[in-house]
Amino acid sequence: MAPRAVIFDLWGTLIPFESERWASAYEAMADILQVSREEFEPAWRRAYSQRLVSDLRESVEYVCDSLGVKRSDAIDQAYRMRVEMHRRSFRPREDAASTLRELRARGYLTGLLTNCTSEVPGLVAESPLAGLFDVEIYSCSVGLRKPDRAIYQLAANGLGVEPRFFLYIGDGGDDELTGARDFGMKAVLLNPGDTQPPEDWQGPEITSLAQVLTLVPEKPARA
Repeated sequence: MAPRAVIFDLWGTLIPFESERWASAYEAMADILQVSREEFEPAWRRAYSQRLVSDLRESVEYVCDSLGVKRSDAIDQAYRMRVEMHRRSFRPREDAASTLRELRARGYLTGLLTNCTSEVPGLVAESPLAGLFDVEIYSCSVGLRKPDRAIYQLAANGLGVEPRFFLYIGDGGDDELTGARDFGMKAVLLNPGDTQPPEDWQGPEITSLAQVLTLVPEKPARA
């Protein structure tokens, strides 16, 4: 079935996920809070699912409370450091914006569907990706996360397109590809060499965002 809309994941897909920067952030946040990294990292990871569907500041406070950290100045500093780390990491892949612009020029609807924390919508708005999506669905804003079927439904509703007319592009984190496929979308793995693709994925695969343009006709399918 020829697609009418192409929807993209964010981290690892449009934006490379810099594991070394994240590793240094764990160390830095632990230092600010005056706890060991061995204490901090597991506590931070345990709060992952909750963090994706709520406010980042609240999540930082929750983790600090679980570690017995009460100093508001340290909590403020750790929060600001985490936001700044994301800001420094927010550099789209070289072919991200150009691929989105070309899809839109051909007449395709485009969407962003991402599991993310609450500072990310503002980062997208300030980035070269701003204005290139017809719908933007953020887990932190809607209180749902991939692979929950309901979050894919929000994207479909937002674009007014049936799932079978969607192409979904992602690096495979959080079981997003399986979720998209089970919802009825055609899911495609982006495997550019700097991600950790799911070992059990048996579906289509590309190595660059520009290759998305080879997966769609020059014009979208008619309604």
